[in-house]
Amino acid sequence: MSSSENHPDVTDPARTAPAGGAGPDGGRAAAPADSSEADLQAAPRPVLTEKQAKRATSSSVAMLLSTLFLMAVVAAFLLLAPPPPAPERQDRIDVAETAEQIRAAEGVPAVAPDVPEGWTSNYARWTTRDGVSSWDVGWVVSDDVFAGLEQAAEANPTWTAMRVKQSPAGDPVDVGGVSWTPHDPEGKDLFWVGEVDGTTVVLTVTGDESVMRELAESVTAAAR
Repeated sequence: MSSSENHPDVTDPARTAPAGGAGPDGGRAAAPADSSEADLQAAPRPVLTEKQAKRATSSSVAMLLSTLFLMAVVAAFLLLAPPPPAPERQDRIDVAETAEQIRAAEGVPAVAPDVPEGWTSNYARWTTRDGVSSWDVGWVVSDDVFAGLEQAAEANPTWTAMRVKQSPAGDPVDVGGVSWTPHDPEGKDLFWVGEVDGTTVVLTVTGDESVMRELAESVTAAAR
């Protein structure tokens, strides 16, 4: 018997085939799939039952209704709450007291008009401009309206023209027995010029003729 018969050249495929190599049928051996990935792919999608869906919907509706109710309560409170009290008048300067001091010191009948409620004085002083001394007062009427008064015992045409920005005179306006001459230059400022207690008074208002008339009435009433 030949050696080939005693030792047949038979190779065990399970022992000689490399990992991932060809299988017994000549195909490539399949690697086992990752178990975690397979579990995720196989997990079923959650599905709410009809009762669960109704409970979720009712909870959302209840939350929405609660929010709307709270907003309605807040709105009702804001509507029914009383408005805040109007701020008290906070004048920076006591015009009447300062005018009394000017009368005593300068001998000029400085007028201290009783202006409407809501106006606040922001200055009251004795000043000299363009060679003429005058009693100078200013009020803040609103955020964009200002009112002012200048009174001089020895005014001259130059001083008066400078106060009204050299604008032309209009038709006289009678307020409280005083004849006021309006000057309306280009821009927002309005000017009225009148004779009060033997002095020249120039009124200035920013852009509101009704405020000008109120100021003129207050000045004439204070000078009586």
